[in-house]
Amino acid sequence: MRHVLDDPSGLSPRATRFLRHAAERTSIDLSDGPTTDELRPLLRRLPGVDVEATLALFRRTAARYGGLRYRSLAWSFEETVTFVPVPWAADDYGREDRDAMADLIEHDVAHPYAIWLRGGGTVVYCFAGPQSPPLVPVFPNVDALLEAEALYQECATWIPVSLDDAPGLAAVEAHAARLTLMREACGYTERWWEQDGFRLHVWKTFAAVFPGAGARWAVWARNRAGERAARSFLSQVKDGRSFLRNAEVEL
Repeated sequence: MRHVLDDPSGLSPRATRFLRHAAERTSIDLSDGPTTDELRPLLRRLPGVDVEATLALFRRTAARYGGLRYRSLAWSFEETVTFVPVPWAADDYGREDRDAMADLIEHDVAHPYAIWLRGGGTVVYCFAGPQSPPLVPVFPNVDALLEAEALYQECATWIPVSLDDAPGLAAVEAHAARLTLMREACGYTERWWEQDGFRLHVWKTFAAVFPGAGARWAVWARNRAGERAARSFLSQVKDGRSFLRNAEVEL
């Protein structure tokens, strides 16, 4: 398995460009993690875990993403992150844990939540407090996380679009079904859509990780024509009208 910076196969051209321009590979020490001989009996104690498939996934993840580092612009991070995929040792599991787990991302600033990898490949977030809150599945795999990051990075150079009296999240989501879903960057708590030179992002990650936190949405336009299309979309959402795909925008 080659490192993602050497072989970005499976990623979109956008994500490949993002990694080429914004990411680096740094040396990391994975020696503190449990050995394969230590992991096998540990994983066998977890109900329903395919031990060999899980070990293979953890090895592939370490080989493909280990040491990947970049300055993130995602709402979840907005910091420098480093991928340090280390399987959990026995002491990391609580009595209630049932999934094989590995650490995934190391923050460069203090955060009250952790980013982990399930043995099936799902990227999960969890509040790192004294309680034991549920794990929140955010992305189906690591590549989807990178695809979302690439969109954040690209949208940082686009035009933010909003209305003075912005529509609510429920209305925006309802009308988003008429846009083109960007499946490669979507997860369980994040969705991206694109149409007519603008993008819509709905982000519910913190609302799931921290009950009481609000979900967020944002729109960015590639250029002024996209901005006009985006404002037309948001105005129609606000007024409760159906968004007509490829409709002409009044100048």
